[in-house]
Amino acid sequence: MKPKPEETIIVIDRHGQQTAELTGWRRWLATGAAYVVFALVVMVGLAALLGMAMTFAMVLIVAIPLAIVLAGIAYATGLVKVDVRRDRF
Repeated sequence: MKPKPEETIIVIDRHGQQTAELTGWRRWLATGAAYVVFALVVMVGLAALLGMAMTFAMVLIVAIPLAIVLAGIAYATGLVKVDVRRDRF
C-alpha cells in the first residue's frame, strides 16, 4: 500500500524565522484570495490596454480625417491662405 502523501502547506516567514504555517481550509482561502487578486490585476491591466488601443484607433479613424476635411473646407472658403515665399531665405 502506498503511503499517503503529505498535505501541501504554505509557510510564511519573515527574516528567515518561521512565523506561520497555513494548512487545510486556511491554505485554500489564501490560495483563492491570491488567485482573485491576480485576476483583478490582470483585468485592470487589460482594460487599460484596451482603452489606450481604442483611443488610438479613434484618433486614427475620426480625428485625423476630420482635421483634413476641415482644413480643406477652410482652404476652399479662403479662411486659410497658403503662401509660399521663395525669397524669404
